[in-house]
Amino acid sequence: MEQYCGRPLGLKFDLKTCELYIADSSFRLMKVGPNGGIASLLANTAEGIPFGFTNGLDIDYDNRLIYFTDSSSNYRQW
Repeated sequence: MEQYCGRPLGLKFDLKTCELYIADSSFRLMKVGPNGGIASLLANTAEGIPFGFTNGLDIDYDNRLIYFTDSSSNYRQW
């Protein structure tokens, strides 16, 4: 059911904005606002290449950058 429900593998809470960033293996890079609700998509491709298995992230609070990992551009988990 992962391809339908998602699988969050990386989570990071932004202490400045109170937003939760999510690296999800199925739904890619997402964010939930400070009031909760449904996560919104931030990115699912880079330079036209779809993410394959987004699984970790970190936030650079000084430069307001989000770093994340994508383990495969060829294969999906399922």
